[in-house]
Amino acid sequence: MRITAMLRISTTALVLGAAALSAAHGAEEPKPISIAPSNLQTGLSPSDIKQVQTHVQYWISELAAAARAGRIYSSREGLLADYNKYGNSLRYKVEFARGVAELVPGVMSKLTKADRLKSQKEINLALAISKMPQQTAIAALDTLVQHDNPSVRFLAWQGFNGVRNDAIRTGGSGARTLAAALSRHAGGESSPLVAAVIVDVLHIKKSELTGNTFKRAFENNFKTLVAMQKTSCSRLAAGDADWARPCLAAVDMLEDASEFFKPDSTVATIILQQLIDIAQAGAKAYEAAGGVGTGAFQCTPLLLQVEPLIASLSSNTDIKDIRNSLLDRKKSAAEKISAIPLAVLDWVARLEDLGVKTPVFKPIKAPAPTTQPAKPAV
Repeated sequence: MRITAMLRISTTALVLGAAALSAAHGAEEPKPISIAPSNLQTGLSPSDIKQVQTHVQYWISELAAAARAGRIYSSREGLLADYNKYGNSLRYKVEFARGVAELVPGVMSKLTKADRLKSQKEINLALAISKMPQQTAIAALDTLVQHDNPSVRFLAWQGFNGVRNDAIRTGGSGARTLAAALSRHAGGESSPLVAAVIVDVLHIKKSELTGNTFKRAFENNFKTLVAMQKTSCSRLAAGDADWARPCLAAVDMLEDASEFFKPDSTVATIILQQLIDIAQAGAKAYEAAGGVGTGAFQCTPLLLQVEPLIASLSSNTDIKDIRNSLLDRKKSAAEKISAIPLAVLDWVARLEDLGVKTPVFKPIKAPAPTTQPAKPAV
């Protein structure tokens, strides 16, 4: 155990030598990893761990120093091929993910703006670790969800989504890190695509976890969603129709929440308020788009899905004012953008006795400039 721990510490030390990793570019590829079947089942030996470290260091250094996109891709694929080499051995994958997670944030932080492939390298490093759903990767994912490149954040949250259930099920530091990351960063996310993935992480299904484990996690995540929706709805109401995507994902979770919290009338009001906020924000974005084009197209599914849930939860299933206005072919775009906001306000009036109020949205400051999303090298 002491030797193994020392080897793990040495992996961390490699981060401090990240600059030296680039010098290894062009080095000969190490011999294929070869681990005895018995060790794959009972635990890797110190020499096994050293093999893993050598391969992780090689592929990451090659990727970081790559001078062309093709080498970025081949290095990423080489890294993933080694990770998947012993696909049935959890012990092997846990150790491999640990090595990658200990190196990636440090190497990524040393990529410079002078490198024209910087964004591609960041994305491919994040993509690699997002495909390693082991709890040993969580600390690195926690760092990457704070990255200034939204594509990196997107992939990091996807990585969290892959390891979420295992982390929550086992508890401990992994579950705490995930919960803290959601609490700290969900409400401040500036990319609607990333925000939609965050909602996916929050939306735990009853079939995935059981008993009190599911109950505690869903309750905590619901609170985070409510806080997050203040930002999402404000951005949508400001006319950015791209935010219809995370709001639509939130509607699905709110529907599950309505079943989960029954018969709590206080939470039922909170859920209805959330849905009205989404409807009003969607109506404003639809109006800002002039009822035509991409913006209106993005808002339409949201408005069509949110109204039936409001109607169901308030026992007003015969009312379809938003739907009727949207789908009325006789109405012009101008008539629709006048009718839909009024239909939402009519819903607010019907729900006042339940404690629902007219939505008020915060002004949204322009986000700080971020690295533009880029596709992984292919």
